[in-house]
Amino acid sequence: MKNKLRAFWRSLLLDVGLRGKLLCIFFLLLLLPLGAFTLYAFHRINTVIEEQTFSASQKAFEDTHTAVEDLFGRLTQVADILTMDPTLYALASGDSETTSYIQRLDDRNRISTTFAYLRSMSGVDRIRLYVDNDYLYTNSTDIVSLQSVTGSRWLEPFQNGSVACWFGPADFSDQPENEQQWYSLMRLIYDPSSVQQPLAIVRVDIAADRVDAAVSRSTITQNGTVLLLKDRQVLTSSASDRAQELSDCVPAVGASGWTEIDTPQGSFHVQSATLKDCGWRLAAALPEDDIFRTSRELRLEMLAVVLLLAAAAYLLAYRLSQSIVRRLYRLNDTMHAVERGDVSARVEPQGRDEIGQLMHSFSNMMTRIDTLMDEKLEQGQQIKALELKALQAQINPHFLYNSLDLINCTAIAYNIPQISRMVNALAKFYRLSLSRGREVIPLADELKHAQLYMEIQNMRFENRVHVEWDIEPGIEQCSIIKIVLQPIIENAVIHGIFEREDKTGCLRITAHRQQNDLVIEVEDNGVGMDEATREANFAADASSANTKGGYGVRNINERLHLAYGPTYGLFCESEIGQGTRVTIRVPAEPYPPVGTEL
Repeated sequence: MKNKLRAFWRSLLLDVGLRGKLLCIFFLLLLLPLGAFTLYAFHRINTVIEEQTFSASQKAFEDTHTAVEDLFGRLTQVADILTMDPTLYALASGDSETTSYIQRLDDRNRISTTFAYLRSMSGVDRIRLYVDNDYLYTNSTDIVSLQSVTGSRWLEPFQNGSVACWFGPADFSDQPENEQQWYSLMRLIYDPSSVQQPLAIVRVDIAADRVDAAVSRSTITQNGTVLLLKDRQVLTSSASDRAQELSDCVPAVGASGWTEIDTPQGSFHVQSATLKDCGWRLAAALPEDDIFRTSRELRLEMLAVVLLLAAAAYLLAYRLSQSIVRRLYRLNDTMHAVERGDVSARVEPQGRDEIGQLMHSFSNMMTRIDTLMDEKLEQGQQIKALELKALQAQINPHFLYNSLDLINCTAIAYNIPQISRMVNALAKFYRLSLSRGREVIPLADELKHAQLYMEIQNMRFENRVHVEWDIEPGIEQCSIIKIVLQPIIENAVIHGIFEREDKTGCLRITAHRQQNDLVIEVEDNGVGMDEATREANFAADASSANTKGGYGVRNINERLHLAYGPTYGLFCESEIGQGTRVTIRVPAEPYPPVGTEL
């Protein structure tokens, strides 16, 4: 067996053509890293998507829990107020025989007013008072006689000694007036002089539609289910088809964290939490298919991409092997021609690699042999070297920076500090201009970019422009789109100050916060502009009349509008002979902006 394996490898290494060997090597070198990366990506995608799904579902569940708890908390707050109201105690214990009709009517109106005020302030939908006497004229919707609801199912807990009870819509199914449409909190009101003697029942209601909406609009997952449970009873849910089946599993689940359960409908991840006021439970169930649906889709997409990349890798390997083997075949054919006696046969060298060098050496060798065989040719004829075309170097930022660094070093070597300062300023200027491809930069970088521009200009024009900088501390880390301030300063210098007869002037740049906005002002004492020129230069419409400097200004204005909205941008004040003030207004947002990756 060992000998057979050795013979196979020997045959593979010695007998298989060079093209096959190269194709196999190149293909494996390309495919193996791709396969390893694919396996890692599959695992990483599953992990990340699962974490993100559970995190988003947890946030949605917590938001729903907070919303439902807030609705029920309003009932508790109103009931607490009413049960502590001494006026309500007095009115509930009143005697119709000792109180005049006017007084009784006034008392009822006072209670109704109190109820209306609490409804409007708390957001509850209904308040009722059930009394055991006719003192308050119980023929209204707010005040009801207990005798009228005798035998109702919801009275049983109070008859059995309960002081406060929560009820869902199903608890009122035996009552008229469509009572099943409410979630209610009821509390007994006792006589202050005898806590053993109940006087009335306060009922605070919230419409079931509001609770149902809070539960139904929860975006747990595409097919996730949110349940509101009273023990094992489903009060409401976002998906009624599987609600009751899931409710049987939820009570066994812990109060925190996701627990996996199996049901006839499939596997689910379930979590539940108790509502602090009513003691009911809010539960969420995530189908396992929802959790891994996105990862499965991405795996299929990645598999398709991997197959395409594998095909591309094979084609690339084939082309690489062909580029090598083709030249070797040409060289081999030329050698066979020489072997047959054609000493004039030549092969044109291609490439600078070892094969190209071999072709070049073979051609040189045959040329020398041909020269030695031709005694009539002049001895010592030099073989002309092949001229190689130089590849045009692509100018890139690194080339520019390196060139500027070289100029700087040369200036330092020859003790010319003016050139060194200008080159350093120019290098920093272009580095800030490029900003590593970022469109949004810190305000500090934008200010530095403008300062470098003025430094270069003053070195060029012998400090004709006096510049004042007034920057509010702490705003340097606000964000702004790049190359906004420098063109405005350039316009102020070239078309404002340099248009003066003496070609000198002052420039003042200020930056400060104004409420939630960042305001940058560029003020010069140049020649100023008339109204028509100002309108043309600072028009929002790029198709407006073109004036010198206007295109750049309008371009900046359009960029600001696109980035921050129409309320932001450039604003100009100018007067002939008095100078110009341009204001840049953008939102005062921290750098980096939220959601933005650097």
